[in-house]
Amino acid sequence: MRAKNISRYTYKKTAFQGWRLALRRQGNQFVKYFADRQYEDSTAAFKAAVALRNEILKELKKKGAEPARVFAAANELIEQQRRQTNKVDIG
Repeated sequence: MRAKNISRYTYKKTAFQGWRLALRRQGNQFVKYFADRQYEDSTAAFKAAVALRNEILKELKKKGAEPARVFAAANELIEQQRRQTNKVDIG
């Protein structure tokens, strides 16, 4: 599986396996990890990363969009979903 701005990460020392979404615009950076364990498997974690990336990019294309605000809104959405379901499900 391949997608722009999304990389596969496997850390043996911490037992983390999953995907990393990283975006940078106008000096602002957004990074989010999608663990396979949290999404049941690698494919589901990848799809969640792609869905969030697509949503962020859609917001950034809007006239007058400020990357810092778009990234902050994405983080808030993730936290709200985590509090509600203890699982992030974007897609």
